[in-house]
Amino acid sequence: MDRADVIIFGGGLVGLALAAALDSSGLSGIVVDPADPSPRGDASFDGRTSAVSSSSMRMLETIGVADHLAERGCPIWRIAVADGLKPGGLHFDPDDNEPLGFMHENRHLRAALHARAEAGKHSWLLWKSRVTKVDRGDHGVIVALNDGRKLTAPLLVAADGRNSATREAAGIRVARWKYDHQAIVSVLRHEQPHGHVAYEIFYPTGPFALLPMNDDSDRHRSAIVWSVPNDDAAGWLSLSDSDFAAEAEAAMGGFLGKVEMLAPRSSFPLGFHHAAQITAGTTSPSWAPKIASRISPS
Repeated sequence: MDRADVIIFGGGLVGLALAAALDSSGLSGIVVDPADPSPRGDASFDGRTSAVSSSSMRMLETIGVADHLAERGCPIWRIAVADGLKPGGLHFDPDDNEPLGFMHENRHLRAALHARAEAGKHSWLLWKSRVTKVDRGDHGVIVALNDGRKLTAPLLVAADGRNSATREAAGIRVARWKYDHQAIVSVLRHEQPHGHVAYEIFYPTGPFALLPMNDDSDRHRSAIVWSVPNDDAAGWLSLSDSDFAAEAEAAMGGFLGKVEMLAPRSSFPLGFHHAAQITAGTTSPSWAPKIASRISPS
């Protein structure tokens, strides 16, 4: 039986970040995920980005993840909020010499986290592994995998996504609701530099966010997160790149000049999830078999 200080279900951004943090503290962690990570290594840019707060960036630097990043993220030095294209608005600026956050391509974050976890002296990454049974006791947990291997640790962490079967099986309740909106995400090229400003423009149908990205081959880039009603999302996605870029340029008021698409568009449903608690103690192991059929890649 393999032993560790922590077993982590889910090898996504959260699970790998935890594995790296544990390793940097001298604690051992085993990551279990049914996904095959090999296709991710050569993944092209799919338009998905993340804003990482400065405090989170300091954490990534401290635990050694930043050393594996393909490029340093684009700093955000100002957040500008406006009511449509009306004059005025609010500006949020840092009160010290540290940016408000950094924008990263998700593929770079994922690759850096994976590389850091792989390099860990106290980390084991069990990809393409499925859980068949979980037994939780007063002093730890025993996990059985589909290949016959058994793992044990004092602590099990559920990092297997917003619809975590592990969390549900542990009896942790979640308050949730849907906003009946979808976020259309991509990356734009624009003529004028963004000046490291993140823009949030509020329209009656939903907010339009423009987030600064590092220039690419002398092209100015910004990520876009456009919240649209569910009934309109399919129409927005069906537009040609040139038509969508024209609509985005109009929503921006043209203040960054001519706009072109640089990445595919994707849409994601928007909702709220809040766990009533973040830990659960010993429960009856009768729920364990449910995980075998429901745990999915993070």
